[in-house]
Amino acid sequence: MPKNNFAPANESEYRQLMADIEQLVMVGNGSIRKEDLGTYASLAKAAAEYEQNVYTVPHPKTIEGLLEWKMFELKLKQKSMAEKLHVSESKLSLVMSGKQKPGTALLKSIHTEFGIDDNVLLGMV
Repeated sequence: MPKNNFAPANESEYRQLMADIEQLVMVGNGSIRKEDLGTYASLAKAAAEYEQNVYTVPHPKTIEGLLEWKMFELKLKQKSMAEKLHVSESKLSLVMSGKQKPGTALLKSIHTEFGIDDNVLLGMV
């Protein structure tokens, strides 16, 4: 039964932790038994801490990547993103495909809407 009550130090300990979580689910026939909820919560928290420290997503290095990341993060479609940034959908499409550089107005909108530092944005252009 689960014995890990700490964040794993390496991938091997993480795999064991995940096996312990899976075992808790199997014991409960696909769900967590009431008496195992505390243990499950501790294991899940330890797994989440490890994942946040080890499995990081690098920051976007281009405007296109930044826009895609923000669309994913905010669960926006391209049309909604264009509206949020006060540009036409076709203009946003051209920028996101790399066919056109973003103008000052779009960069200002990205800065204002998402709080992205203007020096970071200028470095991406």
